[in-house]
Amino acid sequence: MKKITDNTLLGKLTLLLNVVVLVLFIISCVLLLKYDKINIQVVQDRPAYEKAYENYVMAQHPLRQDSAEVAYYSNKLDSLKTKAVAKTKDEKTALAELITVTTATLKEKSEAQAAHLKELDENSASYLPLKNDWDAKNADRDSAKKSFWIMACITCLAFLVKTFLFAHWDSKNLRNLHNISPWMKDGNKVHAPYWGWFVPIINLIKPFSIFNEIWEETDYALENKGIVTVDKDTTVDNSELYMGIWWGLLLISCWIMNLILFLTFFREGAFFVKADHTNMVIVAIVIMVLAMLMETFLIISYNKKNKLLLANEDKF
Repeated sequence: MKKITDNTLLGKLTLLLNVVVLVLFIISCVLLLKYDKINIQVVQDRPAYEKAYENYVMAQHPLRQDSAEVAYYSNKLDSLKTKAVAKTKDEKTALAELITVTTATLKEKSEAQAAHLKELDENSASYLPLKNDWDAKNADRDSAKKSFWIMACITCLAFLVKTFLFAHWDSKNLRNLHNISPWMKDGNKVHAPYWGWFVPIINLIKPFSIFNEIWEETDYALENKGIVTVDKDTTVDNSELYMGIWWGLLLISCWIMNLILFLTFFREGAFFVKADHTNMVIVAIVIMVLAMLMETFLIISYNKKNKLLLANEDKF
């Protein structure tokens, strides 16, 4: 039974998925900027639209009372003219005066109604074009937002697949170490990378510690068997520094920058108002690229160690 397996293909597949994730992330950022361009217009137009809408609604309010009053006095006048019966001269005089007053009041109410209708028409003339433009921009914004979220979900799915593959690569490398190094029974178990990457909170540090352990134990195994000779006095091991830079960039890219992007593009707070949105996207892409480049360097470097282990399997 082989003690050491060749895991370099898994590492290469992880690198390939990194490229896919990076391309999808850039496309997502482009769609985010497209959404943002429309959203900024909507935010800028909102005060004018809301003011026009308020004026339009206010112009409608008097018409309800006007309609009721005109209907009331029209009915009253009809009733006085057709149903009221005056038997005496005084009653006829009083009825005529009441009809005159009611007619004058109806005319006054009708004129007020006509004035309010004219005001409503004027408000409609300024409000309806704004409303049509507002509805069109909101429809475009919703469409752009939907396109972004679909691509963002695809990107997240690709990132999860890539992360699982990275965890599987870690697990296979751990198994190699367990097979050749008895002391590894006190280290991380072969299944640790899976839950280490996917359990919340723990995944903020566990993947780094696992990869660091794999790297250090592999170096020790290679040096202990004389496969690799290192002059401790003149050689500086920067692997932990490189790994720390990679992990820091990955955390910033996956957590901090995504939070900042969310606050910048989907919340109208300080980030939305003060931050340059395009620059925020550029920074996010740059950090993602740097994280992927560091990961590429580390995976390629460890694959070389895996090859050395495999080539010298008979020494273990």
